[in-house]
Amino acid sequence: MGDWERDRWCWSIAWRRERRGRERDEEELLMKLLGKVRIKIGGDDGWRWVHDSKGNYVVKKAYEFLAPLESVLQGQLCRLVWCNLVPSKVSFFGWRLCLDRLPTKGNLYKRGVDMQEGSLMCSFCNEAMEEIDHLFCTCKEVWLLWAKVLNWWGAKSVLPNSVAAIAEFFWSSFGRLVGKEMGACMFLIVSWYLWYWRNAVVFQNNGSFKEKLLDMVQIKSFLGLNLRILAPCSPFMNGRVPQLLVHWRCGGIKRN
Repeated sequence: MGDWERDRWCWSIAWRRERRGRERDEEELLMKLLGKVRIKIGGDDGWRWVHDSKGNYVVKKAYEFLAPLESVLQGQLCRLVWCNLVPSKVSFFGWRLCLDRLPTKGNLYKRGVDMQEGSLMCSFCNEAMEEIDHLFCTCKEVWLLWAKVLNWWGAKSVLPNSVAAIAEFFWSSFGRLVGKEMGACMFLIVSWYLWYWRNAVVFQNNGSFKEKLLDMVQIKSFLGLNLRILAPCSPFMNGRVPQLLVHWRCGGIKRN
């Protein structure tokens, strides 16, 4: 791990394997943090909990520190992904997406899966590494679908460049236009079919699904809304149902 040089400890960490991708940046950050630590010869090692004035770790203090942050993040995420307008499998997919737990090429590579360097590129544009934010937001092919969805709703906005930001956009800004639950529904359904399209390209070498994406998004979201409306004794979006149905049946699915 290191050795003493002139009364100063110098770190020398031997890794079990070569670092890949972001791991190199994380290693550099780790060494910078370790470089700020001054180890004294003859001193006893010990732990100090920085969130307690005396430096002592207490479970209560740790809980007080972690609980507010976790409750806020988990609460926002739960409201977004556990949407009643989509099947549970789509909600579960959205949960994994927001936590960056999907098996994209970038994630597989970071987890040690042996992949050739050229095979890490985006399945759609082949211009950048296939990572969550690129695959679902910044890829030019994907951006076109998001733009079509917004245009379908008559909305105009600059699209965010990360999954977290675009999820927040559909929940808040877009949600003010159509209702938060419908905004969450659209985010989840579009993301679901983007992943479906990606898998068709990767495993079946079939990119023809691209032409059907918007139609599938419209049909799936309409079915989800329609089933919710037909459910007995289920109030929905504060009386916005008639306007939404008119949007779909009279203009939403018909395109030039």
